[in-house]
Formats: sequence, C-alpha cells, structure tokens
Amino acid sequence: MASARPEKPETVREWDRLAIEEYGIPGIVLMENAGAGAAAIISRLSHEDPERYAPPFVILCGPGNNGGDGYVVARHLFNSGFPVEVYLPFDPGVQEEESDAGINLAVIRKMGITVETPGPGELGHILQQKGTCTIIDGLLGTGLSRPLQDPYLAWVGATAESGQAVIALDIPSGLDAGSGEILGRCAAADHTITFAAPKTGLCQGSGPDFTGRLHVVKIGIPQNIRENQEKHPG
Repeated sequence: MASARPEKPETVREWDRLAIEEYGIPGIVLMENAGAGAAAIISRLSHEDPERYAPPFVILCGPGNNGGDGYVVARHLFNSGFPVEVYLPFDPGVQEEESDAGINLAVIRKMGITVETPGPGELGHILQQKGTCTIIDGLLGTGLSRPLQDPYLAWVGATAESGQAVIALDIPSGLDAGSGEILGRCAAADHTITFAAPKTGLCQGSGPDFTGRLHVVKIGIPQNIRENQEKHPG
C-alpha cells in the first residue's frame, strides 16, 4: 500500500477545483499528468511481469474524467509500442467535444487507436476471445454514489469474471471512494493507480480487498493547496 495519507474524495476534488480555478492550471494538464503517470507504471509492470500484464491493453473508458484519463493512458502506451484497444459503454457522440475527455478521445481516434462501442452484454464475449490481455479500468471514478446499473453493471461483471489482469485508474469501478462500500459489483484489481492521494475508500471497508497494490501518481496539484488544507481543514 502507498504511504501517502488517505484523503476523502471530496477533498481531492476540491484540490482539483482550486488548481484549475485559482491557480490557472488547465484541467487537461492535470488529466495529462494522471494518464502519463499511470501509463509509465503500466509499462513498467508489463516489462517486469510480461506474462501477467500482457498486451493488448484493453482500456475501458466511461464518459467522465476517469475515461479521459484512460484515453491519455491509451495514447502513451500506443506511443510506447504496445497494442491498445479502447472500449466505450456509451455513445461517443454524447461526449462534449471541447471537454478534457472529449479532446483526448478525438486525439486517439486521429492516431488510429481502435475505439469500439460494443452493445450490451458483448464485452464478456470480447474478453473471452482475447486469450490473454490486460484490462485497464477507467469506467467510473470517485464520484460514484449509487449502485451500478447497466451497462456499467454488466461491464464490471464481465471484467470481474474475465480472469484477466486488471489495473484500475484512480479507483476500481463500483467501489465507493469514501466508505469502501461495494455499490452493486466491483472487479478486484491487481493494481490501482490513484491520482493525487489515496482515497479513503481504498483503505477501509471492502477497499483493501479490491484495490490490489496501490500506486499514487502526483498530477501537479500545487503544494500550497495541500498545506492550506492541512492548516484549515474542513
């Protein structure tokens, strides 16, 4: 487990807001730092244990910033020579083109990275056909507050039942980032690459059983923000 102090998910979201609104750091820069840092860890894991963390890297991306992190991971892994496939459980036409995630989705499409939108229930069959692969879980982030519903429930179930290595971005999808409660279903990760700080839900409740080895990637939050929060908690 990482040694950094666990933080409430709302605390980390406030750090993001302050970094963007008060310090002028574009959100897409924070996303780039998160995705690039995660890709470096994934690349290292693949080189250290190529049988367990074997390509292709199957990256599951939801419509929010967690999915945006996944697009950045896809780009960096692709640029490093790894075969990469991106799967979306939603119509990409609903993704706002000017959002941070939308911009990164457009980039990987222009690069020729495979982006597919399987229908309900198809992901399990796709994963079975792969033989060996590594699943990158970028479906849902720390904002999840209610039990999963389809298609996410089905996709998390397919991931859990696949037998493949799973690496989660920020938090395993289906895990409450604050309490560690399982919200319907969760796929246990071999590794979780969390951003800025560990979330409390990774370290309590069912979190430790689903997180695997925890890595923390610094994404460029100004140290002043953390220091001010420590001086004036609440």
